[in-house]
Amino acid sequence: MLKRIILLILSSISLFSTVSCSQETSIDIDDAVTKSEKYFRQLDEIATTASSYDGKKDLKFRLMVEGNPTETEATIFFNLILDVVTNYSNLSDVWNFYNGYFDITNYDQGVIYEGTKLIGEDLIVQTK
Repeated sequence: MLKRIILLILSSISLFSTVSCSQETSIDIDDAVTKSEKYFRQLDEIATTASSYDGKKDLKFRLMVEGNPTETEATIFFNLILDVVTNYSNLSDVWNFYNGYFDITNYDQGVIYEGTKLIGEDLIVQTK
């Protein structure tokens, strides 16, 4: 009987450790956002970038461009943000856990496009 109790306790500890470890993700979303920002700064089409993470569920990303991209080009940039953050997060379903709020601005008009990717929803692009 004592052996069964010890086995049960050890099994419970092992299960608890496994569940606890599996619930912790190896993702550092701050790091993924920072690396994504650096990636976009290297692109010729992007003048500069800014990004933030609120520490909970919301990621924000701004791309500053020269000129006026089309809505199709804006959609391509927003999808690229989704892909790059996913790549740097090492979590293929990262957008099932975080909301993304994106915009594209230029020097003449300010914000010209906004993109929103909410958990469980598709990307929505709007002209401002």
